[in-house]
Amino acid sequence: MSDERFIGTWKLKSVVRKSSAGLVSRPFDDQPLGYISYMPDGFMHAILMKSGRSLIGVPPEELSDAARTKKLLMSWKYIKAGIRYIKAMTSFLSYCGTYEIRGNTVVHQVKAAMVPDWIGTDLTRKFVFSGNTLTLTARDDAGNVMDLIWERVS
Repeated sequence: MSDERFIGTWKLKSVVRKSSAGLVSRPFDDQPLGYISYMPDGFMHAILMKSGRSLIGVPPEELSDAARTKKLLMSWKYIKAGIRYIKAMTSFLSYCGTYEIRGNTVVHQVKAAMVPDWIGTDLTRKFVFSGNTLTLTARDDAGNVMDLIWERVS
């Protein structure tokens, strides 16, 4: 079942996480940066991150070579870059795959992802359209809830 309202690109406006204990946080800060696109052919992709992330200072290929050749722990340059890389990756999410609409739920069937554990899984989101916005609500097994508000770009 398809829903034409999804088709297009949406810009991330807000991410609010409510823990099972009732704590409220903004995991991507107050001004997150991100886009989600739904294609007419049933494919989608999503990118979410904190805005204003610090630069790593070393090209990813150089950092990867340093890790592979065991230079990573032998140079302050690479140690500092490695720490900045970890910080950058923990403030960023991306994945893509197919999607399917089931009632008031959209199921993202993950084909590729920054988080390897997601590949081959379904990410289920309740959805609500309101004017030019789309709210996706994710719930995890621990009872945490995350509301993602997107604004239509195209």
